[in-house]
Amino acid sequence: MEVSLLERIFLESIQRLRNERSDRSLYHVFQGKKSATSLQDAHFYDLESTFGTVTVSKQRFESILTELAEKQWIERQETLRLTNEGTRLVGQSSSVVIDQLGGELRGYAEMMWKRLSLLVQTLICLEAKQPFIPVQQETIVREWVKSVLPTISNRSNWLHDMHQELIRLFERLPEREATLISYRLSGVQAGWSYPQLAHMMKVDVETVQFEFIIAWRKCIADLEKAPLLKQIGADLHTSKMTQSAQTTWELLQQGLSVEDVAIRRRLKNSTMEDHLVEIAMYAPSFPLDHFVIPAQQEEIRRISQQLETYALKRIKSEMQTDASYFQIRLVLARSKWEGI
Repeated sequence: MEVSLLERIFLESIQRLRNERSDRSLYHVFQGKKSATSLQDAHFYDLESTFGTVTVSKQRFESILTELAEKQWIERQETLRLTNEGTRLVGQSSSVVIDQLGGELRGYAEMMWKRLSLLVQTLICLEAKQPFIPVQQETIVREWVKSVLPTISNRSNWLHDMHQELIRLFERLPEREATLISYRLSGVQAGWSYPQLAHMMKVDVETVQFEFIIAWRKCIADLEKAPLLKQIGADLHTSKMTQSAQTTWELLQQGLSVEDVAIRRRLKNSTMEDHLVEIAMYAPSFPLDHFVIPAQQEEIRRISQQLETYALKRIKSEMQTDASYFQIRLVLARSKWEGI
């Protein structure tokens, strides 16, 4: 039985959850919910690339899980897990789809496209002296384009140079992916919609949407060879850390204690702990020994490896020493930095 692209995304993601997380947890990762639990799930279970990139509706999410269960590819109880047939289907592919989605860039790829598509459309229509309906309606995107227009002294030259950059990027893509991106761009004529592309390529609209995301992610993987395109996203924030946790980290780096930061920012103890776990996940350096003694760190790592789990309750129940859930979270958060 043929597996659709969206079904493969679901199956690959469920496989990585190790039968440890619920459907609700997966939905929140897909939606890019910036809660401590969702950030940890994305980080621990190698689902960063799907974070905020599989934004299907709740109803559609439920229907896909129901279909996968009816096909006997997954089992859906308190947690999600693949059946033997689901595991076989995932193993058939030589490449992993979900690692190509770009969610780890925290919206960078999506905003780059919105800016590029509207800027190109605007410049072409201004050169042609043609009125147009903006292809992007978000105020933040339209204001950005308005701010950039005065800095482009020669519109014709800019369009030519950008065209050459895009051609070079397209040459690195399969023809199908290059077609998707080029047909989506608007000029005097509006770019093709997803339904139009789906009809042309004889696939469903969801498949086209995710194929486009993957193609565009490949396009901007190496912007050193595309200086104009790189400049479009030069000011975009790509940190995985939430802004609130980033503020906490900046204060800690200034020498304030954890207690001082909590008081200054009026943070609850639980919120402060969430911030510290987030910092441990994403900051290049973190004073783990200050919070967890080395012996406990080693014990937590050993149990996590032996049980092949990130489930906090399972790890805590196996520990001989009395580590808190917060301490376990911190050690697991640093595990990838330490190659574990």
